[in-house]
Order: sequence, then C-alpha cells, then structure tokens
Amino acid sequence: MATAALGAACRACAASLSPGARFCHRCGRAVSGKTSERPAWITAWSIIAVLLALILWHVETRGAGGERPVMANVGSSPSAAPPSGAAAPDISRMSPRERFLRLSDRVLSAAEAGDTAAVQRFAPMALAAYGMLDTVDVDSRYHAAMVALETGQPALALALADTIHAEARNHLFGYLIQSRAAEARNDRAALARARRAFLANYGAELRKDRPEYREHLELLERARNEFSRATGASANRGKE
Repeated sequence: MATAALGAACRACAASLSPGARFCHRCGRAVSGKTSERPAWITAWSIIAVLLALILWHVETRGAGGERPVMANVGSSPSAAPPSGAAAPDISRMSPRERFLRLSDRVLSAAEAGDTAAVQRFAPMALAAYGMLDTVDVDSRYHAAMVALETGQPALALALADTIHAEARNHLFGYLIQSRAAEARNDRAALARARRAFLANYGAELRKDRPEYREHLELLERARNEFSRATGASANRGKE
C-alpha cells in the first residue's frame, strides 16, 4: 500500500496527511487504492448529528437541576464525580479541542464503568468532534483511537496509530493502540509484537518527557506491568 508524501491531502475529506501515513487520521480512508467514498459522507452527517446532539444534551443537562455525566480524564477514576450542585458545562462555549476531549473522556469513563448505553450515545459525538478539529496532535489521535476501539473500529484505530508513529517514531501511544486493536481482532501475533515494542521502547520514550506521557503516566505504568506479565507468561509456556 502506498504512503502519503509530504504535503499530501486525503482524497475523501481533504485533511492534511502526515508524511508516510497509510490512512487518513480523520476519516480512516486509505491513502491510495480503490476505496469507498462512504467515510466522507458519514463524517459530514456525523458533524450535523453532533451539533444537534450537543444542543439536545445541553438542554437536558440544564433541565436536570445541575446533574451531569462524569467527564473524567483517561486513566483517572470513573467514579470521580463533579461537586454536588455544580452547573452543567456549556459545551457550546468550549474550544473544539476541549469539546472533543470532554466527549472522548466521557466515552472512555463509561466504557471502564461498563455503561454501554453511554458509550453508544457519546462515541459518535466524540468522533465527529475529532473530525471538526483544525489541528490534531498525538494526544488527540490517541483519544480518538481509544474511542474507535470502543465502537468496534480497530482499522480506524490502527490508522491513527500509523499517523502517531509517522510523527513520533516509537511513541508508546502507537504501540498501545496497536496492542488494543490486536486484542479486538484476536490477532495474537500482532498483539505480541505490539507488546514487545512497547516494552523495548518504554524507558527511552519516558526519558523524552513528553507532556502526554506525564499526563498519562499511570496508564502507561499499568500497561507496562500488564505487558510484562503477559510476555513473561508466554515465554514460560514456550519453555514447557
């Protein structure tokens, strides 16, 4: 499959592509080859839907006497609730990035709590909000990939992992996304590769002191412990 050249743009949604990207970080379309135009119009309708949904949600929370869903950050406790009697956030006044992060955090907190109804309700809104961002960075791509995985879209998550590694080679978020996508696909070989790459680059990457690493350090430490146990168990089984 061909990769994007410097200055290339997606044929479906016109988003600027990272050099070397095989997929668009916004709509997930392959950089080249015969693919469907469907993702582009899905994104367009999703944008319309998210605007209507945001208005409806804002009206509902205003009428609920201040009650609102928890918008915890990724890796934080889903039980962390807002202060009692706090006013509902006015999403319409947030920046596009703040809106996206608030919605994606809501999806991931709901998934961790097992609230599938909330995941199904907010995930399309979060992905549509991601599509409305003027600029994207590694952290926003990671959040979008995690939301995509919660909605059964491992191909989109892997496309986002590709763009992360195109921008920052060996970034831990890319390997973490690849591992979760492999789990979703039950691809044991890909899972083992992603875990080994994550562990091999863990120390060197943390020494780069990236802001997103500091923000999600607890998450990364949990992943390291999980992958270390898994790879150790696999090695022991291979010796038997």
